[in-house]
Amino acid sequence: MIDLLLALATYQRVVEMLAVGITVLILVASLDDLLVDVWYWLRSLYRWFWIHARFPRLKAETLDAKPERPIAIMVPAWKESEVIQAMLTTSNTLIRYSNYHFFVGVYQNDAETIAEVESAMARFGNVSMSVVPRDGPTSKADCLNVVLAGILSYERRTGTPFLGIALHDSEDVIHPYELKLFNYLLDRMDLIQLPVFSFPRGLHELVAGTYMDEFAEWHSKDLVVREDVTGVVPCAGVSACFSHRAIDALRHQRAGEVFSTTSLTEDYDIAFRLAKMGMREIFVRLPISLVVEAVGPGGMPEITRRSMPVATREFFPEDFRAAYRQRARWLLGIAFQGWTQHGWEGNLGAKYFFLRDRKGLITAPAAILAYFAMFSLLVAHGLFQLLPATERPPYALLDSELYRTLLWVNLILLGNRLAQRTFFTTRIYGIWQGLMAGPRMVVSNLLNFFATLRAAAIFARHKATGKPIVWDKTTHSYPFQIAPDNSLVSSSSTHPGL
Repeated sequence: MIDLLLALATYQRVVEMLAVGITVLILVASLDDLLVDVWYWLRSLYRWFWIHARFPRLKAETLDAKPERPIAIMVPAWKESEVIQAMLTTSNTLIRYSNYHFFVGVYQNDAETIAEVESAMARFGNVSMSVVPRDGPTSKADCLNVVLAGILSYERRTGTPFLGIALHDSEDVIHPYELKLFNYLLDRMDLIQLPVFSFPRGLHELVAGTYMDEFAEWHSKDLVVREDVTGVVPCAGVSACFSHRAIDALRHQRAGEVFSTTSLTEDYDIAFRLAKMGMREIFVRLPISLVVEAVGPGGMPEITRRSMPVATREFFPEDFRAAYRQRARWLLGIAFQGWTQHGWEGNLGAKYFFLRDRKGLITAPAAILAYFAMFSLLVAHGLFQLLPATERPPYALLDSELYRTLLWVNLILLGNRLAQRTFFTTRIYGIWQGLMAGPRMVVSNLLNFFATLRAAAIFARHKATGKPIVWDKTTHSYPFQIAPDNSLVSSSSTHPGL
């Protein structure tokens, strides 16, 4: 009995030490987030009372008045037969721009996707296909480089150079005004990144809902602050556009390899390469008022006018395993490969955001350890209540005034974290989704934990064996389907609300 009590007391002390360490780590991470919050809101106040008061905001009418110049759209596709034709059809239906051309990259061993793209080419004159002369999957960058070669060949053949080259995935729903905005900005910008948001999901879809919360905050606040501090805008891989000048410079830099085939997040890598060349990058949040059609109660159509950002919208994974595998790929490219390829280069601001990119390697496991420590302390406390008060081991660390102060500070910072996430989710999706942002943070922590484990294991295996990391794609869904008569049919009960 004495040995058992001694073991429990020892276990309690170990968990106490773990709790203190995690509390300090969470405090540091929370102060980091608070700094970004404060910077964003001070910047917003400045722009509201000084910039917007003196200069008129960009209007849709201004974008419409700009003469259209040719823009290419790259779409890499591996095993995308279920969505690629719907994406091309939807885009040709929605986009309020006429001078553009799709260039879809496919693999020679993906006959189903090739057939769907060929069908789209027969229907639309603005779709071309480039076939990767290797069995897939290789890497997304490899596919994109083949697509870019196809664009260059098209320009030489037709004598029509493109003003800019946009980047999208096969699950993207492109905003009607996206190309008009690119057309307006490309005269003075070399990389333009627009927000990416998830389509609204049900309140019960906790995994898919985490993407609503995270992208609403990241692409409304974090990227804004990063651009302001560093001048670098990490490309999101979709809803982005490069000037022809930028593509040419990248092509000459590495003897034709525009996108780095050694990175799983070639879009993240390319933004830093452009910044080193002195290219101008911008993250744009521009609200445009559009008419949105939806199906109301009783199946009656509802037409409303909403002001929403020019942004790409898509469905993110709703399956837990698919979600953490996708996040693992992001971690591999941004944290592990980004660390290897870019180190800590740049000014203090750049180093700070590199640290934010990579801190998840520590904070993701720490969040799960925090749950474990809390549960362990509760169990230990319950067991010790069975003993006489005089025989219960004291909480030497947790009962200190300093630790209680740390807990209160962390509690206040957690309240701020919940308020920030709730605000940005509410602004895009409404109050009910905003109120779910807090509970979904627990799901996010679990996803990030498993993603970190998977990313670390893959990277360790890659370093040990030297084998390349291949394209670990996510299965995609699309809000529209192609009917037998080649018309578009909504795959949900409501219009996605562009």
